[in-house]
Amino acid sequence: MVTLMKLKNSIENFILFVIFLVLIQTFAEDLAVLMGWSWDIRRTLIYTGFAFDLFFSVEFIVRYFNSLKKGRAMHYLVRERGWIDLVASLPLLILSSGPAVIALMQGAAFASAVGMLNILKVVKTVRIARILRLLRLLKVFKKIKFVDSPMAQRHVTRIITTVVSGFVLSMIVVSFALTLIPVKGVEEDFVEKHRLMAQRADSLASAGDFRAILEFEEYETVLMLRSKEGTLYTRYNNDQYKKWFGPSDYGYVQSGDIELFYNLKPLHAGGAGDNLLIFVSILLVLIILMVTYSPHFALTVTDPVNIMLRGMSDNSYNLEVLIPPEYESDGVYRLAQQYNEEYLPLKARNSDHQQGRTLALKVDNFDDLFK
Repeated sequence: MVTLMKLKNSIENFILFVIFLVLIQTFAEDLAVLMGWSWDIRRTLIYTGFAFDLFFSVEFIVRYFNSLKKGRAMHYLVRERGWIDLVASLPLLILSSGPAVIALMQGAAFASAVGMLNILKVVKTVRIARILRLLRLLKVFKKIKFVDSPMAQRHVTRIITTVVSGFVLSMIVVSFALTLIPVKGVEEDFVEKHRLMAQRADSLASAGDFRAILEFEEYETVLMLRSKEGTLYTRYNNDQYKKWFGPSDYGYVQSGDIELFYNLKPLHAGGAGDNLLIFVSILLVLIILMVTYSPHFALTVTDPVNIMLRGMSDNSYNLEVLIPPEYESDGVYRLAQQYNEEYLPLKARNSDHQQGRTLALKVDNFDDLFK
């Protein structure tokens, strides 16, 4: 039994360690996109993200069926916050890291302008879904003992879980809803801009004005212009493309005989920046609640209750509960007022009575002194 408990604790500690790693990986993956790190690094982070999502999906399935076998499935999902294990694993494996790895293994194919719009919308939705990984902060937070009181720990953890999960889920719901609204967004403008560029390049090429095509060098997002005769313009050489660009970093549009390849990194960087902002915001919310609300709860709830409990169990402990004027209408302090004004005086009278009975000597007891 002891060996089994040690094994269980070791597995739980290992899972906690992996949670720290996946949070670092999530931060690093978005930072890599935002900072424009090399494709080899970003590709490695994509594969590691898939490995983590697969690991946590298996973990959830094992925990769920184990609890189901014991008839405690709902207890696991609700009381033990198994719903966090669910939403932070399987949806990400299905919507995010799984398709990303499959796309890498199958190679990339450039899409038309219409297809590119659909791809960008999917990518945006997938990046939004990756926010779900941040819910695993709550699993880490549950293991941290930051208040020396089980009641305070439980209540503060519940509040933080509600605030953080509500924030993350509301962000996801709103973001998904916005993608469904038929309003022209940044992605549409971006694709449309390069479609018009391709049309102009085709006009210049048809007129034989190939020198004017070099004006596209001013547009930093234009990577390459190509016709049936060959490459008309390229911003980088093949080695640079291979080092810094992955399959998802290119956009493609064709007009007549002209093919225009453009850089999608600015769009991806915008989404990564939003995710990092959310990540940092959640961390700040956790820290603020831990630093400010935890001591407040301990001082205004836990300490008064502990003082009254000790006063009721220890005859020599007669400390009154200090009642702040701004909280005197709270239920805990109304109870404390009754404790100060009624229980402590009654306890003192009973104590004096008991001492009087102990010290009182009967007259018959003096007879023994003179025998």
